[in-house]
Amino acid sequence: MKILASSDIHSPKWTGKFLASLKRKMAGKEYDLFILAGDLAERGGYKHLYPIHEELKNSTCVAVFGNEDFSSFRDKYKKEYPSFFWLDDSSKVFQVGPKRVLVVGSEGVLQRPTRFQRLLGVDEKYFKKRLERIDELLCEEADFKILVTHYASCLETVIGERESIYPYLGYPLVEKVRCAPNIAIHGHAHFARRTFYFNGKTKVYNVALPANQDVVEIDVSLDDEGKAER
Repeated sequence: MKILASSDIHSPKWTGKFLASLKRKMAGKEYDLFILAGDLAERGGYKHLYPIHEELKNSTCVAVFGNEDFSSFRDKYKKEYPSFFWLDDSSKVFQVGPKRVLVVGSEGVLQRPTRFQRLLGVDEKYFKKRLERIDELLCEEADFKILVTHYASCLETVIGERESIYPYLGYPLVEKVRCAPNIAIHGHAHFARRTFYFNGKTKVYNVALPANQDVVEIDVSLDDEGKAER
């Protein structure tokens, strides 16, 4: 299974870079799944997602929300761009050949809420509840499991950022859940120098566009070839 993934496009800020990279990667190739791991538009400007949606609307694309995809606009994202599979503390199973591929999507979990989040009533209990939900979803039956979050799902893939802000970049999800995913994809850490980590169970990819300067290609072996079906 071939996947193309990215995040932190902050459209319109890096739309041109994203589309140029996407077209270069897609030239002469086919991909089973496209993943957008949050912060797709700058400060909730969902209208700016239009050119990205136009490029991907005929593909199988999973998207999650980031902190810049403001919660007050998320219904508008879903309404304006219905061809994307929007996963918001939810899951979707894709049939890839004979294999059932489970994708669990969420904004993710932080070790510590930001000051702005606290002003909005988000506290540690909020993230604990979300962690429990992700844990539950990952234990659904499937042949292959993918976790997609905006916030980092391990701290090894934020290395390069200031250590003082690690608690606001993510949480070691892949170490804490009962049913470890095969791969985990996240964004949020723009200045990470390490964008891949394998802990022995889960391969973790930080696909933030500013960190990679490119759309990230992930090649997954499922034993049997097949196109992802909706």
